[in-house]
Amino acid sequence: MRKRFLGLAVAASMAFSLFGMGTASAADATLNVVHGIPGVDVNVCVNDGEAISDFSYGDVVTGVPLADGVYAFKIVAAADDCTADGILVAAGVDLMGGKNYTAIAYLDESGSPTLGLYTNGSKPVAKGSARLIVRHNAAAPAVDVWANGAPLVTDFENGESAKAIVPKGIYAAWVSLPGDYQPVIGPSVLELKKGFTYEVYAIGDATNGFDFAVVATKVGVK
Repeated sequence: MRKRFLGLAVAASMAFSLFGMGTASAADATLNVVHGIPGVDVNVCVNDGEAISDFSYGDVVTGVPLADGVYAFKIVAAADDCTADGILVAAGVDLMGGKNYTAIAYLDESGSPTLGLYTNGSKPVAKGSARLIVRHNAAAPAVDVWANGAPLVTDFENGESAKAIVPKGIYAAWVSLPGDYQPVIGPSVLELKKGFTYEVYAIGDATNGFDFAVVATKVGVK
């Protein structure tokens, strides 16, 4: 279920891109990839070929163009090749040209590895604004998300996504347990620039700690 935003914006520390794959044409899908499972380095395989090597927890790859079509994804241990049994496998994934997607390997509420695929807003935003998408992909129960001291999203469950168009600017944010104010993730700060979509992912678990990963995509303004 999509949650309604209660405030303006959220922020997080920026994760880094491992490499760039060029700019997607209008006929291509654009794929971002987030590693949200702590304690394991992996390789990412696409259609039985190795696409990302030695992918570590918290790493982000952005802007990979892929032709419109159906794909098979497999996550294997970094010591293995793409013929090995996958830690996570997803077949029959249909990526449509002109769409922007993010695939994330993460832990569900019980701590089991899960592979998720989200579609992101890629249309231009109003002048002076940014698009903000918040996603709960940490091995944790429902949480509240705070922005600049005010509740942004409440009772936000693992796997859920919420979005809003927000003014550009600098925001501080954190995650708390429902009904509490004390941060369990963050606080962190991010400058939201006009004409960008920001995807903010809460990742991790209680054993290894929690963190944020961010994907930023330039979409332009109207």
